[in-house]
Amino acid sequence: MNFFLTPIVLLYIRFFAKLQLKKINPQIIGVGGSSGKTSTAWLISGILGKKYEVKHSKGKNSETGIPLNILNLDLKETGLRDWLRALIMAPIRVIADYKKYDIYVVEMGIDSPKKPKNMEYLLGIVKPHMGVITNISVEHSFNFDPFVDSKDFTKRKEEILSLIAKEEGQLLKSINESGISVVNLDDSLISDLLPLKSKIITVSAKLPSADFYISSIGISREQFEVNFTFLKDDYKITVPRPLPKYFAYSFVLSIAAAFSFGISVEDSIDLLISNFELPPGRFSIFKGIKNTTIIDSSYNSSLEAAVGALEVIPQISESRRKVGVLGDMRELGSLSKIQHELMAREIPKNLDFVILIGPMTKSYVAPVLERSGFEYKSFESYKEAKTQIEGLIKKDDVVLVKGSQNTLFLERVVEMLLLDSKDSDKLCRRGKFWDVKRKQS
Repeated sequence: MNFFLTPIVLLYIRFFAKLQLKKINPQIIGVGGSSGKTSTAWLISGILGKKYEVKHSKGKNSETGIPLNILNLDLKETGLRDWLRALIMAPIRVIADYKKYDIYVVEMGIDSPKKPKNMEYLLGIVKPHMGVITNISVEHSFNFDPFVDSKDFTKRKEEILSLIAKEEGQLLKSINESGISVVNLDDSLISDLLPLKSKIITVSAKLPSADFYISSIGISREQFEVNFTFLKDDYKITVPRPLPKYFAYSFVLSIAAAFSFGISVEDSIDLLISNFELPPGRFSIFKGIKNTTIIDSSYNSSLEAAVGALEVIPQISESRRKVGVLGDMRELGSLSKIQHELMAREIPKNLDFVILIGPMTKSYVAPVLERSGFEYKSFESYKEAKTQIEGLIKKDDVVLVKGSQNTLFLERVVEMLLLDSKDSDKLCRRGKFWDVKRKQS
């Protein structure tokens, strides 16, 4: 309940979360970036968990999510009663919860340059010993809009990216000389943060001089393969499912982080392969009705993630029809039009047919496809689309489902197309809270 989250409440839960961390005293790994935080943190936790006791924030990355996660308080809903319970339990957790863990892997998400939704505020809760930033893009740029002046779209995008980079960069700049920063050199907004106070481990698919050099990425219907070099030795990761190229960075960033904690590259790869799993809604693959294959990437969307997902589809579809169910990319503010138009240009290169859901795809993507003569159907909302989607899907289609979560919740599309209804338990945003949210939209 937003009106209840006063600064006093935020200070209250932050105070007890800091006490809890001081009591447990774990090494903290902060994972930031515009996208890919959860997958990268998930992989880091999975590798380190074989040697250490690891606590993972599991998608809780905000000014409320992080302290509640530290205190092991999970709000099923966000009403007044739930918050009162959390406030009562916070000091009790500090007094009674002594479960030890060696490492805390925490996702750190920023939505604004202003407190409490900026990096400075989150760094007031946790003090990472290691920092990892996946990438920097204009995702969640809506709240940065008021802080830029340029009317030109290109310059405005540059100014917004600069503000986002300044916020994200505070994570790496906060780490002292004894800590470690894992740096993606291929993102200029991250590499421009150098030099840093901390020790540095570099990752790149462009620069062979990087500590971890990604030499090639292979995608097929059966597998995803990453070849990389470290200390002049060559390594290969192969997982038995296709994934977008950007997952190569998540893999290698996580291996680099684990190496700093004494886990060899060989052991990290073995752990990744033998226990490979990603959070729900991140390119999960399901059998669908009409002998279709459903690619569930419904957790969220941004331009980079959407294009990465689209590019996989031709590589795994063979002769089957390539279909997308694509929703709006939300929270882009003044950049919404240009970002959606850029996504629209990629659709004909990778799909045969697309179903668009949301007012932004209808306003900005549909006109681009109309001008190019590409076949599509566009709907204002999921409610408008839901009675027609199944009829638009044909036998043997390969169907990619991707969209932002706010009001869209395209996991509902995946659920209606599943061959086995029991697979719905494997989709993102499960539970009563999300059931209510979906009904409201």
